Amino acid sequence: MRRDTDERRDRLESASDSHRIVRQLRDVPPHEVYEVRVDGRRAVYKRDTGPTGSAGVEGRVTAFVGRETSVPVPEVLSVGDDHYVAAWHPDAPEPDAARVADETWARAAGRTLATLHAETESHLGAFGPFRSRDGADPVTDDGAPRVDGTEDWREAALAEVRRRRPVLARYGHGDVADAVVDLLRDRVDAFAGAGPPVCCHGWATPEHVAVADGRVACVVDFEHAVAAPAGFDYWRTVLPTFGGDDASSTAFREGYESVRSLPSGFDRRAPFYALLNEVYYVESLHVQDQHGPRETAERAARLRENIFERVERLS
Repeated sequence: MRRDTDERRDRLESASDSHRIVRQLRDVPPHEVYEVRVDGRRAVYKRDTGPTGSAGVEGRVTAFVGRETSVPVPEVLSVGDDHYVAAWHPDAPEPDAARVADETWARAAGRTLATLHAETESHLGAFGPFRSRDGADPVTDDGAPRVDGTEDWREAALAEVRRRRPVLARYGHGDVADAVVDLLRDRVDAFAGAGPPVCCHGWATPEHVAVADGRVACVVDFEHAVAAPAGFDYWRTVLPTFGGDDASSTAFREGYESVRSLPSGFDRRAPFYALLNEVYYVESLHVQDQHGPRETAERAARLRENIFERVERLS
């Protein structure tokens, strides 16, 4: 605990002349979030608390989106390898607010997600995670976060599942990753025609996208951001958000397509994106550790069943 306190203080001191921690807003592995004051400004401080954290990447991506697009995001004040500080945004989603995904929210969120994709496409030339290797600058010459990736989305998707495998194996789910890798390796057509890489938010649900008066007021938490086809982001939003609500799902699609067209074969690729989502859900279930042992085991069993059934159907 003392070490954590010292690390927070050191990071804030390196980014400001004066600072004060006001309160903790969120503590869900692999991140923690605090309301702070830095140089007299109300702000938010987010840092990694585990090896799967990506707060530094999130800070760089948020700064990039704020600078290069019309998507409303908090102003980033400083970024480190494992943390960032952003100015307080009055319209940001409240951590404990009710989550509403009605047609109004859906249509506005669809438009904004399409805007994010349309306005970042020209900055990215590869698919993969936003990170740098071998000491390279994490930001490119044009200010975009560097992508450690490939020009082939299927290869990038395979690499992502393989990257998650050690964590999954730690909790007894290595076979889940293996099954998905085997499928994607065999189905070379899985993502054919998926489109170019864009900046994907990765979790554009009501807890991260605030809508007011029919327009998106603020987008936060780019911790899952990745350079991927638009379909990745689209289904990462639609599948967990709308469930069986066809009206809201339709409104989201209408909002998206009012800004940016979806590529041919879009719906055909949906089951493969769903698999990638479900692999993440299994990892997140254990890393975030928000349920008791029995409920965690039951949720994991349902996810495993869904994944293996989907793999069988797609094989």
